[in-house]
Amino acid sequence: MSNKTFDLKELPASVTKLLSLIQDGQEIVITNDNIPVARLTLLNPVAQSRSKLEIECG
Repeated sequence: MSNKTFDLKELPASVTKLLSLIQDGQEIVITNDNIPVARLTLLNPVAQSRSKLEIECG
């Protein structure tokens, strides 16, 4: 899992992009003046992986 960092000032314009990155397995770190304040991750990555497998395998 790789990390991406976004400053609070970037969030309003980046929500759709952030959700897409999270769904692709990336972890997002939210910063305020370069100080980490929050982390966004997929809620249940195992269930997400299983769902993708079930769809791909039919």
